[in-house]
Amino acid sequence: MNVKGKRLLILGAGRGQIGLYKAAREMGVVSIAGTMPDNGPPCIPLADEVCYMNILDPDEVESKTADLRFDGVATCCLDRGLKALGRLCDTRALPGYSEEVAELCNDKSKMKLRFSEYGVNTAPFKQIYTDEALLDAIDKVGGYPVIIKATDLAGSQGIYKAVNKEEAFDGFYKAMSATRVDYVLVEKFLQGREFGAQAFISNGEILFVMPHGDILYQADTAVPVGHYVPYECSDILREKIRKEAEMAIKAMGLNNCAVNIDFIEENGVIYVLELTGRIGANCLPELVSIHYGLNYYQMVIAAALGIDPKEIWNRRKEGEAGLSRMIISPERDGILEDMRYVGERDSFIYDLTFFVRPGFEVKRFANSSHCLAQIVVKGQDLKECEERMEAVVSKIDMKLK
Repeated sequence: MNVKGKRLLILGAGRGQIGLYKAAREMGVVSIAGTMPDNGPPCIPLADEVCYMNILDPDEVESKTADLRFDGVATCCLDRGLKALGRLCDTRALPGYSEEVAELCNDKSKMKLRFSEYGVNTAPFKQIYTDEALLDAIDKVGGYPVIIKATDLAGSQGIYKAVNKEEAFDGFYKAMSATRVDYVLVEKFLQGREFGAQAFISNGEILFVMPHGDILYQADTAVPVGHYVPYECSDILREKIRKEAEMAIKAMGLNNCAVNIDFIEENGVIYVLELTGRIGANCLPELVSIHYGLNYYQMVIAAALGIDPKEIWNRRKEGEAGLSRMIISPERDGILEDMRYVGERDSFIYDLTFFVRPGFEVKRFANSSHCLAQIVVKGQDLKECEERMEAVVSKIDMKLK
């Protein structure tokens, strides 16, 4: 694969993109960080060049990159730059998906309407604009419990579960205050087993669908704080997962990209909660890499540059089990005095990264932006991974004041 000297614009320079910048450097690809300078983004030292821009604004991104030469555009682990990515793919005829498709990824209501149109299994839902329509919408989706969602946010933000009228109105007002549009989604709360999947589509061919288990923390809604592979389920269920994933990916018009999918299983039926055209966050790229014995970030870079990612995929090998966990402060706020790992850096530790430094304001965990560190371990099976994870976590010292 000859990509040395190719130029890649990466939208975002936060903690979720660190692996992408490192992979670009390993491949000899020139990385250009598209980001705001706020808060000292951690990927700035990893980038070869920097172009400051608001990646939430496709018009600004198009303007700021007008005189910039690059061969592809990519992002991972966040939704904020997807519309700008689609705009650049449209205007520069770059590999990837369109701004129209990105809009579907960014708006859960439009996404659900597309699912319904294409026969994808998804929870009953209604889009509403006022509190006057709330109770009728709850009745039409099948009654309590329900989920009330801001349709344009990510990271489990703006999502509220309601089991009665008081909670429903509280969730509606919170979601409406958080969203940038004038409507929210009321969705039937399915009571089953939530899990996810990572997938990749290249030139219309879905190369894989990898189900993974999700470790959830109950805040205003269930928030993923860890993942694991392999995901144990029957062959019949695995085939249902693949079928619904393929239908959802095709319904959205995604192509030449990684795909992150949220599922729930209720009474043997697989429902797609949502999906988006990028790698999932919270160490999911690392788990794909562990599971298939490859560097998943490199596949994303290859596809963005118009290089067939099957050159990497076809070299995969039997991998290992993997487990990730985000370190959070579940009970209290405070100012971080110190946080460090005091154990040995064993070979089974695939990744151990701290996001915070002394003086950082730690918030009681409510969404994924409140994570303090991440750990990824590998092993022969999930049991061994869990034992190794506990050993690592037990050697993390954190002091708050």
